[in-house]
Amino acid sequence: MMKSLSQGNKNKYLSIIAKFSRLEGSLNHHSFLIDKLSKNFKEIFIINSENLELFSKKKKYNLINAKKKIPSNYTFFDPQNSKDLSKFLEDKEIVVINFLARGFENIRIHYLLKKFKVKQVLITNHGHVAPTQIIPSKHFFKLLSHFFKYYFAKKLTLILSIFGLISKIEIQFLCVKKIVDGFKNSFYKKALYKNNWLFSKEYMLVNSMSYDMLMENKFSLCEDYIVHIDASLNYYHEVELRGRLDKETVSKHYYYLEKFLKRLSNEFNKEVVVCIHPNYNLEEHQEFFKDFKVIKFKTREFIYKSILVTTFDSTAIVDAILLKKKIIGIESDFMTRNEITHAKTFAKKGGYMVLNTKRDYDFNKEKILFQLNQNLSNYDNYISDFHCFEPNISGTNKIIKILKERFF
Repeated sequence: MMKSLSQGNKNKYLSIIAKFSRLEGSLNHHSFLIDKLSKNFKEIFIINSENLELFSKKKKYNLINAKKKIPSNYTFFDPQNSKDLSKFLEDKEIVVINFLARGFENIRIHYLLKKFKVKQVLITNHGHVAPTQIIPSKHFFKLLSHFFKYYFAKKLTLILSIFGLISKIEIQFLCVKKIVDGFKNSFYKKALYKNNWLFSKEYMLVNSMSYDMLMENKFSLCEDYIVHIDASLNYYHEVELRGRLDKETVSKHYYYLEKFLKRLSNEFNKEVVVCIHPNYNLEEHQEFFKDFKVIKFKTREFIYKSILVTTFDSTAIVDAILLKKKIIGIESDFMTRNEITHAKTFAKKGGYMVLNTKRDYDFNKEKILFQLNQNLSNYDNYISDFHCFEPNISGTNKIIKILKERFF
């Protein structure tokens, strides 16, 4: 196990910076990485970002469940302000793994990291597709807000980093081959990269985290369940784009969804298990699926046990693709254009089919099975473009090796 190293009077530590209000979901999503890091570094700090944001408001956090999810050599640090951070760093030199988005609220954090000479890395080897957001013109102010919050904020962050006002990412580890190829094949992108006009100084291609987990294969493979990965219609990132959908629309959506899943269950003679995002409300979703079991924190485990996986636009579908499981993408007449586009984008990239819960209810099982089996070969392109570039090589182990060599 690697020990903290001294530089002058300071000890060097690996750290993670993240929002404590969403920490449980983040730790679940990055659990494989969290575990691997714990075995290679003596002590790791998880730093709360929220009191360091622009216009931050004091919050209270319940970290009991989060602490149960991580190894004992992780220490939580909740700075109340920049002075707390400064005092924390008096006897430490930290390298930060950044779990934050490039939004307006985080510009101050990047400034503070620059001020305190903290080096940061970005680990984005998830193999996810980032779909385009579509906002109806009638929601003009939401469109404007989305533009400033995401697109403009990213550009502003980049400009500030180019002028040295905030810190850049030292290395971004990613698994999207198209991005790295662009730096080699595009004159424009090559020039940006060469002249350090991008937010990350270096981009390094590694195999995806999902591929690494498949290599280690901690779960038994079987075909005992139909697994539905649900999407909340009124989750915050959807509400930001088009406001909340009314109860009647949500009720109709789940009526036809549950009916469709029951049909699948009868045709395949398999129990349906509904898996939801760690940040979703379990009790609320159990009300939507009165005849099915709803589970949190075990999506990957149940995908390994599935004969068929259904999804709207969940990034968890990556595991099903890597395992060559049968997949049906789902859309609903009660979803907005944005959610439907996301569902189809994921399906097109992944190479699986999409059915409508209402209009495709009377499907022919034999035709569906034939198409599902045909689609399995479509997954290969997605795997080679987003997940596996060096067969049988752990991307996570490669990341840890480089972190040690470069920063410790």
